[in-house]
Amino acid sequence: MTHFGIICPAATGHLNPMTTLGLGLKQRGHRVTVVGIPDAQSKTLAAGLEFREIGGSEFPAGISKESLAKLGELSGLAALKYTIYLVQQSAVMLLEQGPAAVKEAGIEALLVDQVSPGGGTIADYLGIPFISSGGSLLLNQEEGVPPFFTSWNYSPSWWARLRRDFQIKKYSKTNAKILLISPLSVFSASLW
Repeated sequence: MTHFGIICPAATGHLNPMTTLGLGLKQRGHRVTVVGIPDAQSKTLAAGLEFREIGGSEFPAGISKESLAKLGELSGLAALKYTIYLVQQSAVMLLEQGPAAVKEAGIEALLVDQVSPGGGTIADYLGIPFISSGGSLLLNQEEGVPPFFTSWNYSPSWWARLRRDFQIKKYSKTNAKILLISPLSVFSASLW
């Protein structure tokens, strides 16, 4: 059977659905390892899955609760900027430490939470398959999928693709200006 790795944030709303999927895979005879920060360890082990720690120095035990408490005190643009900051820091750590951890654990395929932007990159880099999973609003920016911030229905027509591409570019440029970041700075860490 396959050795699956799970990459997701340690937050309950991400870890619980992903470990539930992992348990389902384990019950079907697969081996499942969550690759995550120390805050994910107890829930992972309680779910009966294996755990491989990364980011212990950058994200010590208790950091998730502390970060979510701080986020709960913010609102508006400040909350958005702090969320983006957290995602950036997590992505950098994941891209720096994830490939080695996945390879050393012998993981053959990844199950990646859609808000862990480096997971698919790690799979591509290692030449292993991955599945993107979303337990909430679809955030993927894939060809043919309407942007998550619209109410558009799917359409394969040329005008719908053009409309989608225009809105994604506009959204990316606007967010980069608001957040004072380069659109690609989330992926600033080098795998090479």
